[in-house]
Amino acid sequence: MAIQAMSVTETKITDEVQILKRPGFEAIPITLDSTAFTDGVCRAGAPIGAGGVIKNDKNCIGILKEDVLQSRPQGTILKKAYVRNDVITSHYGTAIADTAKAALPMIVFE
Repeated sequence: MAIQAMSVTETKITDEVQILKRPGFEAIPITLDSTAFTDGVCRAGAPIGAGGVIKNDKNCIGILKEDVLQSRPQGTILKKAYVRNDVITSHYGTAIADTAKAALPMIVFE
């Protein structure tokens, strides 16, 4: 049995954010890249590109459905959905660029 140093890590988790405006959506799983995280969290509403990196441009392939912790970087990106644009902007901290919205024709930003 290996002996390792014991330690405690503290993670602050806020309330779950609901970016979906209406029921029903299509999504796919994705593993996020380490560059997608800020302070150990990738926030819901983040525009995600191939390879799990944040891409707020024409290379966006989906919108992150829920907050994802860096300790478990598997998340879900929306491919077809009705989403709350104001909630995404306030929670993610940045508005989704028009070029990213154009790259996601099956996501309606309301």
